[in-house]
Amino acid sequence: MSKCPNCGGELTYDVGATKVVCPYCKGEFNPIELETKEKYASSRDTFEGRSFNCRECGAQLMTFDETAITFCSYCGSQNVIESKMVKINNPDYVIPFKITKDECIKIYKNHLKNSLFVPKYMKEDVTVEKFRGIFMPYAIYTTSFHGKSSNTGEVYSHHMGNYDYYDKYTIHAYVDAEYEGVSYDLLSKFYDKYSMSIPFDFNGIEKFNKNYLISYYADTKDVDSQLYDREAENVTSSNSTKYLIKRREFSKYGCHNPKVGLKVTSRKIGMFPVYFLAVKDKKGDLHYAIVNGQTGKIAADLPIDFTKFIIGTLLLTLLVFVLLQFGTVILPKTVLIFSLIASIISMIISITQSKKIVQRENNHDDIGVLSTKNETEESSTNIANKNKKIKFKNIYKQVIGVVIALLVLLSGTIMDEAYYFSSFVIFILILLSFNDLIKEHNILSTNKPPQLEKRGGDENGK
Repeated sequence: MSKCPNCGGELTYDVGATKVVCPYCKGEFNPIELETKEKYASSRDTFEGRSFNCRECGAQLMTFDETAITFCSYCGSQNVIESKMVKINNPDYVIPFKITKDECIKIYKNHLKNSLFVPKYMKEDVTVEKFRGIFMPYAIYTTSFHGKSSNTGEVYSHHMGNYDYYDKYTIHAYVDAEYEGVSYDLLSKFYDKYSMSIPFDFNGIEKFNKNYLISYYADTKDVDSQLYDREAENVTSSNSTKYLIKRREFSKYGCHNPKVGLKVTSRKIGMFPVYFLAVKDKKGDLHYAIVNGQTGKIAADLPIDFTKFIIGTLLLTLLVFVLLQFGTVILPKTVLIFSLIASIISMIISITQSKKIVQRENNHDDIGVLSTKNETEESSTNIANKNKKIKFKNIYKQVIGVVIALLVLLSGTIMDEAYYFSSFVIFILILLSFNDLIKEHNILSTNKPPQLEKRGGDENGK
């Protein structure tokens, strides 16, 4: 806990002023300068805080002042949360909060304004007030490559007889590349789809100082810091390739995909600022909203209200129908073709969403979660079979619509009634399929309440 060096009162962090302030004596302190005034009873390699454990899901958060946690940010439970004093190893870096909570809430509300079909409960004030500032642990990678990179290329030379001749080249280049600041979160419960959607600006990083954490919560890592080595190497190697492609020496000799194999040379741990919101729906599933506490970038799970969506769709369809009546002649066959195309599009969307659902249910879309799993996952065959069942269940309405359209079109009938009636039936089937599509979307926008009692990884290690 941090005390005011003047009066001994509990300090808070002022995001706007980027200073630590005392609400009692009105003292203001630079976080870095304040650290030199504090007297530690323990090693500077560790810092002390109060750890809170949620009885509902087992989530563990830390706080560094007297702020009380009123509910769990990960599952939204408003239960009593047990606490104890703990010590953890100092990270290497920290990015301070730059966005205030009021600004965060404004960003969230503006984001919802552009989402016409979001359920009412996502917009309620009781929801947005649950935003909590949390410092998340990140691995910060440095990758480099220093040496000769050899690549091949070929350039068209001439044509002779029935053959084209190419000149082949080997291009040698000395590459001196180094990347610093590529980062990935080290929390299995902070899904990759969120952390990758709110990138941080590494230029705003500071050497770790616990005073930046005052007034906020923090979490400790539960996956190994080496977990994302391959991803960091692939991202930086790909970036180097894009840079080399622009070099005239490579394009001149037909080398269109030069390779540079960067390797991780160091890993550091940083605490990055995130505003976190968990909203429970009527089924008890969770929707998350994540706001970057440095840049204000937002990522949010936005479910769709079926009633709002259907009303909006019908109104849009009516508007298009009215507009088409002015100066446009629509043939019955054209109407049926449009219905066929709509059925196919709906089918493709459903299949795509079904695949994503299976991937998520088996954690195949999150490296951090997979790293904490035991070797008891479903076999690839079982997953494939499950995927087929989900696809068949959700696309039979669209399949019926496609079959009806093809039968009428191939029959060659000249009866307008056949085309209009078939189109009407297909339109009803498409509306019914919307219910399945929305259910699939809402499944993808929800998360089961986390069960975090068993935490893996090295909590304190770097």
